[in-house]
Amino acid sequence: MSFSVDVNLPPQLCLWLKSRHHQAEHLFERNLLTASDSEIWKLGKVENLTIVSKDVDFYERALLYGPPPQIIHVGCGNCSNSRLFDFLAGHWDHSERALTSASSLVALTADKIEVFG
Repeated sequence: MSFSVDVNLPPQLCLWLKSRHHQAEHLFERNLLTASDSEIWKLGKVENLTIVSKDVDFYERALLYGPPPQIIHVGCGNCSNSRLFDFLAGHWDHSERALTSASSLVALTADKIEVFG
């Protein structure tokens, strides 16, 4: 899978994803730090990416438009990178299965994992 990591998440998340045998690029690496949500959505659609973001706008777009792109919405609030990676690791197997089965949206919170479409 190929991931685009939004600006509200650390670039180190790309290394974490790559360690799990995925392709990943942070928007910083693409010089897209000031890109609009619409531009990022279009990029994800054209390149068939999974966007990883804390931005609820991508969550809402995924519900409205469906894939591509697929979305992982990370709802863990502000936390250290270590806590973020622990949080993702705890949900990753389920999230990866959902994405592989063509789900449009995986929403992760401390209480639950929601999978849509």
